[in-house]
Amino acid sequence: MLTMWIIVAIAAFIIEIFTVGNLICVWFIFGALASALLAWLKIQAIWQYIAFFVVSIASMLIIRPMAHNYLRGNIVPTNYDRLIGQNATLSKEITSNSWGEIDTGGTKWSCASLDNHPIPEGTNVRIVAIEGAKLIVKRID
Repeated sequence: MLTMWIIVAIAAFIIEIFTVGNLICVWFIFGALASALLAWLKIQAIWQYIAFFVVSIASMLIIRPMAHNYLRGNIVPTNYDRLIGQNATLSKEITSNSWGEIDTGGTKWSCASLDNHPIPEGTNVRIVAIEGAKLIVKRID
């Protein structure tokens, strides 16, 4: 059984090398190594299988969230991010069927309501997000 677990660990390692950045089976490496340790200690096969599944699942639950932040890459902020949090006045109303418009910094922007409610022209709004080429705004009360 020891040889089988070492082969499983090596196979999982090779698969992981060829799927860089995807985290396909890195947790199986840890599960197989834990089971290999139990095989080396001459523990019954059923406990080796249980250790493989438990350690693999635990590794996935621990490694995946940590690696997700690392592997998603650097998020590069743009100059337009500075608009978030600014206040503006609607120059064209937001309806349920169409986007509105605001003029901020000398540039006209299409905008949509954060809560999908109509907002009349002339209302003061705060920019809360940018989605594609439109600003997401909410009414300032």
